[in-house]
Amino acid sequence: MGIVIVIQIISGFLLALYYVRGSLAWDSVVEITREVNYGWLFRVIHSNTARFVFVVLFTHFLRGLIQSSFYLTGPWLRGWIIILLTIAAAFLGYVLPWGQISFWGATVIINLLRVLPIGKILVVWLWGGFYVSFFTCRFFYAAHFLVPFIVIVIAIVHLILLHFRGSRTPSGLSRIIKIKFLHLFLYKDIVNLILIWFMWIWALYTPDWRADPVNFVPRDLSSSPIHIQPEWYFLHLYAVLRSIPNKLGGLIGFVLAIIILRILALVQSNQRLSRLSLYPRIAWWFISFNLVLIWLGRQPVEDPYIIIGQVITRLYFFIIILILSLDYSMNVLFKWRVLLDCKSGY
Repeated sequence: MGIVIVIQIISGFLLALYYVRGSLAWDSVVEITREVNYGWLFRVIHSNTARFVFVVLFTHFLRGLIQSSFYLTGPWLRGWIIILLTIAAAFLGYVLPWGQISFWGATVIINLLRVLPIGKILVVWLWGGFYVSFFTCRFFYAAHFLVPFIVIVIAIVHLILLHFRGSRTPSGLSRIIKIKFLHLFLYKDIVNLILIWFMWIWALYTPDWRADPVNFVPRDLSSSPIHIQPEWYFLHLYAVLRSIPNKLGGLIGFVLAIIILRILALVQSNQRLSRLSLYPRIAWWFISFNLVLIWLGRQPVEDPYIIIGQVITRLYFFIIILILSLDYSMNVLFKWRVLLDCKSGY
């Protein structure tokens, strides 16, 4: 994760030297791709590594979920903040090419905030006016440049906390049982570098393998795309958003789908959940529901996808509630067992 974030920051900094925010944003992207020496290479690296960041990020998060790493409250909360900031940085960067999907994506997503009590003021402030304009591009560029450095600081704090608390194991063993850094983690880092190298080779052969063709058209204020959809790493949240027919309800579901991962830090039953044979199955159900939501996010808004989306969205939230309920039940059983042991003289 640290390797791909550093690659993103370096490649983004080199692109920022030639990128022109505002009215010439689209032209500067074309100029970088066609005229700047190796500009196309850095743009391919930056755009595809952004996708790899979320592959690594989601894999790391789901691994922590399966191993019930949310018992480590400090590292889990910092990791949750890193996810939020990475999503924000990706959304801001997706707008910067100033293509059709980028432009209308910023219009649609930010316009959802109008349902809030101060939504209209917030939308005008984020847009820099009464519609998405070149001022929006300038504001998003500045925010996109700063957020990754905040992510690095929080990631360092995340690693420091993890260093003192220790990592979880699949079997839920005690943190006292530890291994040395060398040579296991050195070998793992070498394997990770090899995997990243192969991902770059794949990106060079298919540089636009997940790009929307409509986004290769300059933004047009008078014509909106027929079907607006975000990148694949936003699709599970996008599917939750549109599965609720009410606009306010969809926004609430969208926010809850992110906040509910923070609620897992409330689980404090000292690893007992990870020892349940049922828990890994629950964790894999949660992963399966996320994959189905990603698939649903690419489908048109029509039956049967609407009904399937509503069912999977309910199951998505039900799984988290089930994990919290299991934790509460285990705590109650543990307290009763301690009480009975005390009464029996042990």
